[in-house]
Amino acid sequence: MTPHSTRSGRYAPSQKVLHWAVAALVFALVPIALAMANLPDGALKNALYEWHKSFGLTVLGLALARLLVRAARGAPPLVAGLPAWQRRAARASHLVLYLLIVLVPLLGWAGTSACCAPVMLYFTLPFTLPISGGMPVGEAILKVHQVAAFTLVALVALHVAAALHHHLVRRDGTLRRMWSGGGEG
Repeated sequence: MTPHSTRSGRYAPSQKVLHWAVAALVFALVPIALAMANLPDGALKNALYEWHKSFGLTVLGLALARLLVRAARGAPPLVAGLPAWQRRAARASHLVLYLLIVLVPLLGWAGTSACCAPVMLYFTLPFTLPISGGMPVGEAILKVHQVAAFTLVALVALHVAAALHHHLVRRDGTLRRMWSGGGEG
């Protein structure tokens, strides 16, 4: 039997909630990251680092939940009438988006655990990975984290542009499948 989200042509409510929660956190993480990297040392910078780490770990948890729900529920087929290159681009970009929303927080968590332990989840729960190597290892991992994060931001911008193109130009219902509508979660 096919998953409900595939039968209905829409995503299930659980998929929509996870999608928009991850999107909101990613959009919050970008200005936090830019601010914390450019502020002088002090209480505000430290607080922003802590919020960034906590939001990143939350994105990781939600991303893993998204992958489990996607495996269980599937996804609706792409809209009819798309050229083959757009179908390939949509599948590839979604695959890379899923990869990056897992990889970026994992890299941040690993780099911070190596150089700057403890990693605290929302200022209370210790969540440090057992990674040694100190500052040299941590900084190397965090450089990869930064490149992956900028790649994720660029891909999210492309994703938003594609969704708006489908909604405003093609008017094919692609955005509405994730924004509103039926289905059980």
